[in-house]
Amino acid sequence: MTRKTALITYHAAHNNGSFLQAYATQRKIQQLGHGCDIINFSTPRQQYLYDVYKKVSGPKDIAKNLYAFLHHRLIQRRHDDFTSLIDTALTLTPKFYEDPSQMGDLESQYDVFVSGSDQIWNMDAWDYSDAYFLDFVHTKPKISYASSMGGHILDKQGDTALAERYRSLLADYQAVSVREKSAQEYLQPLIDQQVTQVIDPTLLLEQADYEEITAPRLVDEPYIFYYAIDSIELNDSAAKAVQAYAEEAGLPVYVMFTGNKSYGLEKYGFHMLDVAAPNHYLSLIRHADHVLTASFHGTAFSILFEKQFHVVRGIHNGKVNMDDRMSSLLATCGLERQQLIEGVQWSDEAIDFTDVRPKLAVEKERCAEFLAEALNSGSDVE
Repeated sequence: MTRKTALITYHAAHNNGSFLQAYATQRKIQQLGHGCDIINFSTPRQQYLYDVYKKVSGPKDIAKNLYAFLHHRLIQRRHDDFTSLIDTALTLTPKFYEDPSQMGDLESQYDVFVSGSDQIWNMDAWDYSDAYFLDFVHTKPKISYASSMGGHILDKQGDTALAERYRSLLADYQAVSVREKSAQEYLQPLIDQQVTQVIDPTLLLEQADYEEITAPRLVDEPYIFYYAIDSIELNDSAAKAVQAYAEEAGLPVYVMFTGNKSYGLEKYGFHMLDVAAPNHYLSLIRHADHVLTASFHGTAFSILFEKQFHVVRGIHNGKVNMDDRMSSLLATCGLERQQLIEGVQWSDEAIDFTDVRPKLAVEKERCAEFLAEALNSGSDVE
């Protein structure tokens, strides 16, 4: 049975992983035989976050605008590249929404609603909204696929008010799946529905599914691609671990612009590329000799493209950041040893993807079946 599906996720975030998981979720739903539009929703806070020039409400905005002016060409290009991909590679609802109160017209247009992947259920996120729990849907089936609550949700198990919010927002979902085992462990005691842990939607697709949105090769020489989001770049220990690895490997390190703190990586001798969009990101991973990544989706695409890679673990206040998002994925694929930590001997044994492929294939089949059954089951809520 073909169902007209509305998907809500962080599709408008100018973040490579956010765009790619939105692309993958929509494409997989379409491959399963259903129509799928992404709800064109972006909160004012999210729009502010990715605007080239900020509406001034204080001294910090003036400083941000000055920085944008001084680096206008790169920041404007990054903004335009993301906007172009969102407009051309994703199928969006004709109407744009920035508040859930505007979404009352959607229920009459779609048969089923899906909360997509990414950290849409992380209530600490700058651009979080209850809309990502489909709180504006009252008469149609609601399901989630690989929704993430962030990497440290188990640290909040003592917060009873937070638990009650999650329980209330999920009470009328027909099918619930989350991306991390930690989210499954957190939610299962709170709600009556079965909570299923699934893989990220980017891993449901094949390499060929990304070819049409992948840029040509960008670096002519053999190289290491190091991908770290802005917050990780503040961590000196992660960059030093990359530096040490590169020296031993005898390869240059290339990084891409992910925000104004990216320039801080140049002091380690890394080469900054003036590209920043998902098509460039895919190209840099696909053609790298080795990928070092401190991001979840950097890990996911390294596995999908069968690249030799390590997850870079930063050290903060003497503790290693063991983010559950990456740990869960590494465990699924039997790749727990692929970690790079400053001062710790790393595994230099090459990854044998003949061992990884069957593990991933089992998970892809299981999770695609979950999504297919969730989309096909459920009836209108009375």
